[in-house]
Amino acid sequence: MFSLFSKHSNTGYAALVPGEAGLCVASIAGNSKQPRLATCDFMPWPETGNNDKLLAEVVRRHRLGKRACTTVMELDDYTVLSVEAPDVPPDELRAAIRWQIKDLIDFHIDDAVVDIFDAPPSGVHGRQNTLYVVVSRLSRVRERVDQLQGAEANLTTIDIPELVLRNITMRLPEDEAGVAFVYLTRERGLLIITRQSTLYFARTLDIGYAVLSDGDHAQYDQLVLEVQRSLDYYDRYFVQPPVAGLVLAPCEAPLDGLEDYLHESLGLAVRSLDLREVVSCDHDMDTATQARCLPAIGAALRQEQAVL
Repeated sequence: MFSLFSKHSNTGYAALVPGEAGLCVASIAGNSKQPRLATCDFMPWPETGNNDKLLAEVVRRHRLGKRACTTVMELDDYTVLSVEAPDVPPDELRAAIRWQIKDLIDFHIDDAVVDIFDAPPSGVHGRQNTLYVVVSRLSRVRERVDQLQGAEANLTTIDIPELVLRNITMRLPEDEAGVAFVYLTRERGLLIITRQSTLYFARTLDIGYAVLSDGDHAQYDQLVLEVQRSLDYYDRYFVQPPVAGLVLAPCEAPLDGLEDYLHESLGLAVRSLDLREVVSCDHDMDTATQARCLPAIGAALRQEQAVL
C-alpha cells in the first residue's frame, strides 16, 4: 500500500509489526510458490516501557537496516472506501480521488494519506467501475514511520490487514473457488473474502476472541450473523458462486466448539488454519505464536515490488 522513499534492497521483504502486546518480526526466503519462513519471532514489550530500545535491538539482530521492510497498520488507523472510478487519465487519478473522497472523511483532505487498489468487477456484466481507496491521517502514518525509521529499519512500505490476510488466503486451496477468512484479535476482528487471489470483500468485526472464548452461544450467533451477511453481499453484489469454505485464522485463545457451531449454522465447510500449510518452516509454531505472528507473516509474503 503506502510506499516510502527508502534505501534499495533486493533481498525480499521482512515484516516488522508492533502490536499492543509486543513486536513481531518475520521474513520469507524462497520463491513465491514455495515460500519458507526464515525468521519468525514475537517479543513482548519490556515492563520498563522502553519499546524503542527493543525495536532497535530487533532491527540490528535481524539486519533490517539492509533489506526492504514492511509493516502493518492497526485496524483503527485507516479507512477503506469503495468509490466510483473517476473518468480521468491515469496521471490524474490520485488527484481526482482525493477530491472525490474529501467529504467522506472526518478530517481535512490535506491531512490525509491516500492509496488505491482495484476492486473486482461487480454485477452480471462484470463492469469495472469502482476502486478501493485506503485513507489514513498523515499523523498516524508519520508516527509509524518515525517509530521504525528511528530504529534504523529500512521501511519501504506500510500495508493494511485486509491485504496482508489476502496474501495468506490466496495460498489456500479454497481460494480457487472462493474462501471466507476470519481473523480475530482480543477485541476486534476482520473477515475477508477472496477468490483466485483477488480481494472481493472485507468487513471489520466488533467481536474478538475475548468474548468468544467464554463459549457464549449468543456471541457465536453474532459472528454467524456477520459471516452470513458478508456471504450474502458477496453473492449478490459480485454475482459469484458460493465460497468453498470458511477458514478460521489461528487464535491466541481456544474457542471450543466454534468450528462445529459455524458449520452447523452456516451449512458451510469450516476449518482452522495452520500457517505451516502456507509457508514451510524448520521449527514448530504453537497456535498462540501463529496468531501473534500472522500479520507479520502475511506482510512478509507480499509479492508487489515497492516503489522506491
